[in-house]
Amino acid sequence: MLLLIGRYLSSNKFLLFLIIILNLRDFLEHMHTMEYKRLPLEQVYSKSLLKQCNDIMEMIEFDHQSSTHNIANHLASNAGSSRKTQIFRRKDDDGKIIAKSYPKNANFIQRLSFPLNSDALKREFLMRANNFDLQFCPHESIDRFVYFLSNMSGHNETYAWLLLLTNAQLILHSHLEEQGFPVPRSYGLCGYTLYQEHVGDTLDVFKNANFDIKLRIAKQLLEAALKFTNGFRDYHIYITDLTADNLVYNVERDKLYFIDLNTAYIVDSRSVLYREDVDKHELIECDNCFAFVPDRLCSYSVSDLNLLSACLFLREDLKGDRTKGFLKPIPSEITVKYPNLERLLDNCVSGVEGDLTGTIQEMSRFRSTLTLIELIGEILNDF
Repeated sequence: MLLLIGRYLSSNKFLLFLIIILNLRDFLEHMHTMEYKRLPLEQVYSKSLLKQCNDIMEMIEFDHQSSTHNIANHLASNAGSSRKTQIFRRKDDDGKIIAKSYPKNANFIQRLSFPLNSDALKREFLMRANNFDLQFCPHESIDRFVYFLSNMSGHNETYAWLLLLTNAQLILHSHLEEQGFPVPRSYGLCGYTLYQEHVGDTLDVFKNANFDIKLRIAKQLLEAALKFTNGFRDYHIYITDLTADNLVYNVERDKLYFIDLNTAYIVDSRSVLYREDVDKHELIECDNCFAFVPDRLCSYSVSDLNLLSACLFLREDLKGDRTKGFLKPIPSEITVKYPNLERLLDNCVSGVEGDLTGTIQEMSRFRSTLTLIELIGEILNDF
């Protein structure tokens, strides 16, 4: 076997394959630096933002250890994947940077007529609003949101409309970071690519981690669910794709990060139909998926959807298997000493108060979540 492997490694076919891979890597590096230049950014960018682009390009270099990822992701994006990620290394230290872009959005932008017009972009947004991954509602208050985005980011309103049409996460990320949301550090925008710190491994890696690590992650996940629900400036954020590959944990920092908020709802609570009411979201049976009712999110001042999805993630997998939730299995000694842990998870998912009446109340999940956070903190003190 070793002899056969040796022959293959010395063969012309292998050398040709290696040459192709190395050249493709160099080609991708060249294409990345050119990618933002082929877009008419000067039409919508200020001089300071164009300088930011150049500064980012000067700061990064291709991370050759990540060549396999970069090549595979480039090919996948060209084959129809909605997102392309490339991993770079900072020139001034050993830190890594991940660049996220959406090729289909660049194609859309290239079809636009420049110079851009805000009114035309608004009409385009309203026509396509229901097809976006990141949703805003109610649509009637979108002008106020664009005005907020423009003031918050320093971009003009035309560029804010353009990012809403392509990927609103690009313009929201820096604000969320400034407001203390659990998102990676952002290095800025270049074209329609977001550059952010590569912060660690996705939660798939921690499925079999020590239970104290999983408890730390669970506690931070529940805290984040509350924070996104509270949102900012009367805007509430609901994560509709809470999966292990969208969450990253950094062991050294003991910090959980949300790395992809492209699938979410942003709700203007000042413009909803039921401004004084709380949406107690029902658990909807769904095979290998998480189901919710968009109209409910967009009609109520606040919803407990984030709490439902976080507790479901901890309790069971998408197929409803309660032995495969992120926090499972719970060690027997923990179950004996803290029997309320599993009961509180069940209460959070069902939305039922843990009393003799078994009644469903609108704030049940909020109370269960706060109690869970407190209990997990108590359990962690034992480690």
